[in-house]
Amino acid sequence: MKRRMSSFILMGIMALTALPLFGGGSKASENANLRVSWWGGDARHEAMLKMIAAFETKNPGIHIEPEYSAFAQYRDKFTIQLTSGSAPDVMAVDQPWVSSIVKQGDFFLTLSDYGDIIDLKGFDSFLMDTYCVFDGKTKFIPGGVNGMGSLVDTKALAAFGFDVNAKTFSWSDMIALGEKVHNASSKHYLAVVDTKQAFLYYTHVYLRQLTGRPLINDDGTVGVSREELAQALELTRSMYEKQVFQPIEQSGAYNNTMTQNPLWLERGMFMLLGRTSSMTDASARLWKDGIAATTNFLLPRLENSKDSGIEVRPTVLFAANKTVKPPNVAVQFLSFMFTSEEAALALGSNFSIPARESIRKFAAGRQGILDPASLANVEYSLSNAGMTLNAWSSNPEVEALFVEITEKTAYKQYKNMLDAADEAIARIKTITGAK
Repeated sequence: MKRRMSSFILMGIMALTALPLFGGGSKASENANLRVSWWGGDARHEAMLKMIAAFETKNPGIHIEPEYSAFAQYRDKFTIQLTSGSAPDVMAVDQPWVSSIVKQGDFFLTLSDYGDIIDLKGFDSFLMDTYCVFDGKTKFIPGGVNGMGSLVDTKALAAFGFDVNAKTFSWSDMIALGEKVHNASSKHYLAVVDTKQAFLYYTHVYLRQLTGRPLINDDGTVGVSREELAQALELTRSMYEKQVFQPIEQSGAYNNTMTQNPLWLERGMFMLLGRTSSMTDASARLWKDGIAATTNFLLPRLENSKDSGIEVRPTVLFAANKTVKPPNVAVQFLSFMFTSEEAALALGSNFSIPARESIRKFAAGRQGILDPASLANVEYSLSNAGMTLNAWSSNPEVEALFVEITEKTAYKQYKNMLDAADEAIARIKTITGAK
C-alpha cells in the first residue's frame, strides 16, 4: 500500500477572524441542542471548547452541550450509552472499536446523504475508504491522521554520534545506540516505554516488518509462525536485557503515563516510539521556554523488511447519532469542525494533523497552529505506509494478552521466547475461537 479536564471553566476566549462557517454547506436555520462527546487531556478539551464557542457565535440558535473525559472513562461508558440509546448526538469513536460496533447495529447517521452540507471529497481518500465507509455508506469522519515514528532528543544524543538526518535507522542501530547511552551513564536509558508501547511499537511493528503478514488473519487463525513470533518477542526482551529500556521495576509505575516518568521529564531518556498523536503531547516534546527538546525521526526498520510496519489510521473518528434531531444540524457541526479554517485555528494539533488536505495546508501555513514534528511525521508516514491492521490484529483482548506477556518477559519469567510465543498463540486461539 503506497498511500497512504478534568473539568474547568474556559475563560477569555479570544475572538477569531471571521471566516466561512462551513466548507460549502448551508447555515442552520432552526434552534437546536446538540450533545457532543470526546475524550482527551486538558489541552484537547480547551481546544474543543474554543471551537464550540466559535460555532455557537456563528449559530446563536444552536447550543452545544459538551461531554468529555479521559480515555479510560470514555471507553467504559461509550458502548453502554450506544446500545442503551443514550449516546450523545455527535461523538468521538476510537477506530479499533468500530468493527465490533457495526456488527451490533446501525447506530450512526449516513453522512454521505448530506453532501449539500458537508464536502466529504476533500478528506484523505485512504482514510475515508479504509476506515469510514461501510456498505458503501460514509458513517465516520477522520478527526486527524495518525502515523508512526519516533521523537528524539537530538542534543543529548549528539554525544553518541547520532544523526537526526539519517535516511535509515535499524533495530540493530537502536540497540547499539542504547548500549552506548547506558554504558556512558548507568542512570540513563535510550528509550522511554511501558509494556503496552513495548508491544505496539516494538514487538508488533517488528513482526509486520519481518513477515509482511497480519498477526491474526481475518478468520481468527494465527497469521505468523511460532518462530516468527518468538523472534519479534526476542527484540523486546533484548531491549530490556541490554538496558535500552529502563528496568520494568522502575518504569512499571508509569504504565499508560510513560511521558510522566521523571527520568524522561528530566531528559535522562532520549527516544520515544509511538503514533503521531502521542507526539503532540507537551510532555513528549519536552517544551521549555518555547523550545522543544525532541524532534521527529524515523521508525526503526528491520533490514530487508517485507513491510514498513507503519500503520496509518485516523487519530479518532467522529460520527453523528442516527437518532439525532434535526440531523442536518449535527452534520453542519461536523462540517464546521473539520472543513472550516476557523475550527482549524482553534483545534490546532489536538487531534493530530488534519485529515483534510486543504485544512492541513491552511494550518501548516500559520505559525503555532500545527506541531511541526507531528506534521513531518504524518508526511513521512503517508509516504511509507505499510499494511492496514485488521480487526483481530488490533483487538483489545489480543493487545491485553501481549501486554501481559511483555510484562512477564521483562520480569524474566520465560525460559525462552518460544515458550512465550506458544502461550500467546494458545491464548489467541481462545480469544478468536479459531482452530
